[in-house]
Amino acid sequence: HREAEILKQKDEYTGDDYERSRFKDYSIERVERYEEKRKEREANTERGFTDYAQVNRRKYERDVARLKPDLAAYQQKSEAEHVPDPRNVEKLVKSVQDQQKKRAALHKPSIEQEGEDVSYINERNARFNRKMNRAYDKYTQEVKDNLERGTAL
Repeated sequence: HREAEILKQKDEYTGDDYERSRFKDYSIERVERYEEKRKEREANTERGFTDYAQVNRRKYERDVARLKPDLAAYQQKSEAEHVPDPRNVEKLVKSVQDQQKKRAALHKPSIEQEGEDVSYINERNARFNRKMNRAYDKYTQEVKDNLERGTAL
């Protein structure tokens, strides 16, 4: 990074274009592939959250781009009797299964223990409550027992 900054400052001082001098060591094809990938990455960057419809639309477009459907072949088959190609069906099934695995990985299992009184809303709050109980249970146990029995004043 430091070397790139030095080269950039040197090119600015001499009046050369840094972007052009950076690509001198590479072939034209390699530079064009790099520029194409950079433009594609730039087009796919998230611009910020606006609404769920837009998020779903972008997800749909990414999934379709990843599947790379052959639209010309699809048009020909749709004009005649349409029988999907088994390889394409398998590809779609694998894609859906991968999406389900990703969703399952995002959701944490419930932290609730069987038979335990739930006095928390998330793991952080449960940890805080356990610390509080360790510190103050000996002082508040009688009040808790009375509340459970219904004999509290």
